[in-house]
Amino acid sequence: MALSVPIDTRDITITPVFKYITVEDVPASEREKRPVMKTIEAVEVRFAGSRLYSPVFPVDAMWKREGHTIITYAERWADQYRDFLAGNDQKAQGTPLEMLKPYGVTDAQLSLCRALKIYSIEALHHLEGQNLKSLQMNANPLKDMARKYMSDRAKGDTASAEIAALRAEIDRLKTAQAIPASDPKPDEIEAAIEAADDEYKGLTEDDLKTKIAEITGSRPRGNPSRTTLVQSLRELEGSAV
Repeated sequence: MALSVPIDTRDITITPVFKYITVEDVPASEREKRPVMKTIEAVEVRFAGSRLYSPVFPVDAMWKREGHTIITYAERWADQYRDFLAGNDQKAQGTPLEMLKPYGVTDAQLSLCRALKIYSIEALHHLEGQNLKSLQMNANPLKDMARKYMSDRAKGDTASAEIAALRAEIDRLKTAQAIPASDPKPDEIEAAIEAADDEYKGLTEDDLKTKIAEITGSRPRGNPSRTTLVQSLRELEGSAV
């Protein structure tokens, strides 16, 4: 259904954010017998779905060695590093999550993804394990939306006029897809999770059962918890798209 956006699959769930940081110049501090600080170029490495782990490395630190050649973090993400040096906005790779709107993604779910450093449909599609579980009750519906999007895109049966429209929309969204400069704090992540989970706050449990019945043809049996009802409805609404 949609246009493919080239992306390096090796880094599909990893987003580098280059920045200037202030660190202690240890040799100078020892010489001066006082703390001496200096500003260096560094990269913060953000992992999709990770709440607390975002390591920071000097740009000239070794990422890996190939034979006798040392590859630095600046070389690993050369394009993003050049944007940083040029003063350009640093943008996430991949297809903007807003392209999941036709598949039922909500604004609260988009905010949740950004809070958890998930910046593209491709990253969401490849999310697994504990990093996927960080989305909590939104994990299955969001993963299913990404799967459907990727499946439709792989079919390649979109009309040329629709492809042109999608290309224009993706270009527009990518222009606004600047990576947040600061890593979300734990309380900001919790707030995003609560907002995404609270999408059906205005509905009673009976309302939730009625909505489920409208999709499945029958009301849930027994006395399921509100959490179960919300998760079931969210998954059903995602499947109905």
